[in-house]
Amino acid sequence: MKSWLSGTLLAAVTVLAGTARAADVETLRQSGPAADRFNIAVLGDGYRAEDQAQLKADAQGIIEYLFSLTPLAQYAAFFNVKLVHVVSNENGADNGSYGAMRDTALDSYFNCDGIDRLLCMDDGKAAVAAAQDVPEYNFAIVIVNDPKYGGSGGTVCVSSANEQSFEVLAHEIGHSLAQLADEYSYEGNQPPCDPQQDCQEANATLRTTLEQIKWHDWIEDGTPLPTPATAPYASVTGLFEGARYTPTGIYRPQLNCKMRDLGADYCSVCTEQFVRSIWTSDNIKMIETSMPAAPDVQSATCDAIELSVTSPPIVPSTYRYTWTVDGTVQPETTRAISLQPGALQQGEHQVAVRVEDATSLVRTDLDNDLKDQTSWTVAVAKDDCPVPAGGAGGMGGVAGTSAAGASGAGVAGMGGAAGAGGAGGVGDTGSSAGSVTTAGAASGMAGGSSSGADAPHGNPPPRETAGCGCALPGEASPRGVAGLLVLLGVALGRVRRERTGRRQGRGARVANRRR
Repeated sequence: MKSWLSGTLLAAVTVLAGTARAADVETLRQSGPAADRFNIAVLGDGYRAEDQAQLKADAQGIIEYLFSLTPLAQYAAFFNVKLVHVVSNENGADNGSYGAMRDTALDSYFNCDGIDRLLCMDDGKAAVAAAQDVPEYNFAIVIVNDPKYGGSGGTVCVSSANEQSFEVLAHEIGHSLAQLADEYSYEGNQPPCDPQQDCQEANATLRTTLEQIKWHDWIEDGTPLPTPATAPYASVTGLFEGARYTPTGIYRPQLNCKMRDLGADYCSVCTEQFVRSIWTSDNIKMIETSMPAAPDVQSATCDAIELSVTSPPIVPSTYRYTWTVDGTVQPETTRAISLQPGALQQGEHQVAVRVEDATSLVRTDLDNDLKDQTSWTVAVAKDDCPVPAGGAGGMGGVAGTSAAGASGAGVAGMGGAAGAGGAGGVGDTGSSAGSVTTAGAASGMAGGSSSGADAPHGNPPPRETAGCGCALPGEASPRGVAGLLVLLGVALGRVRRERTGRRQGRGARVANRRR
């Protein structure tokens, strides 16, 4: 993640941090190693020594609120949060609820830039305190112990302890984390958008032609452009005039959004930008670890080769895993794969996994921001490992003329022998002989020919414990078409024997009755 400190401010931090007094630090959220997470430092201003318990309660309330919002709720495990117990001599802020002048550690004050509810502080002091006590921090939040409503953004996000100020903080995080523009109108001199490059923020544009609008994938067919700011379009993503402090000429994606109206949700475009900002930061890696860690894997035994990756948790998970062996997509869709040496030819094989965040919060990912991949070179040294086999095609069920006499099909296995269908049996009425089913034989042949001895490159699923198609000691396991014919012949022979037995049985019963 980019540092939010300017060069000048960072220089000040470097000079002053060595002399700053360390404060007590408390962990509010620990999701992973600091190097692999966003690290937020929460500081208090206007909290005296006797107010530190209140500071913790206020900090926990703000953090719980922030991580209840989409998309921060889904990606909450991407963040670590530490609370720095900065102690002030007096409570409140200048021009706040307790008086015009207050003696606080970070010099916070209302009426910043002549706006009564705009709450600012000495950014340099806040940066020093954060760097001294949470050196890994990526951005800082300051909570000011004053019930007056107010807050601000910038290199440090600021909120008063007023509960409604939490919304101000959520708005300001949109600037700090997702680099979003304000969408409301405001009098003052603001830098204009470059007419050639368009506005740099994801939620503001000068363009009015659909194909040129940066969020055109979110705009449904038939949406008028520009989009009327009326009730029928209140929940529509379109092109609404007024953004970036300017009432005309610059457009925003939705009628209401948290970047325009406090209390509204982040719109779909702003939400998408949050997710993109998370994945394009320096701190977050989609593949955090891979096992084995080395890119080269040697297999000198017939044991399974286990490969896996880990990713930071998303709740609920929207990860999609695609495994390939020598470029062929495998059936595994989880973060791990188990390879059987017997299913791989002797020599080297390229095994790769692509991880994708398939969240519906992002409409398109043309830049592949939400994808990552890693690979291994797997060297198989042994050439005498047994080929993993699925179950041989099973004998089908009894077939008959009545509803109860259903025909059974054999189960196809990876490399398994072809299985013949079950012999036809006498129906419930005992009058009609069933017919031989060949579905099992055909299914078994498909299994035997697709991934068996003739196709050693396949990656079979885990071995079935029942119906193993392995050859018995001293016997050859029939394969392919030859195996089909052998087993089909066995089944036919069995049917003939059963029919002969039934005839003999009927003859014996007739002879008995005659006696």
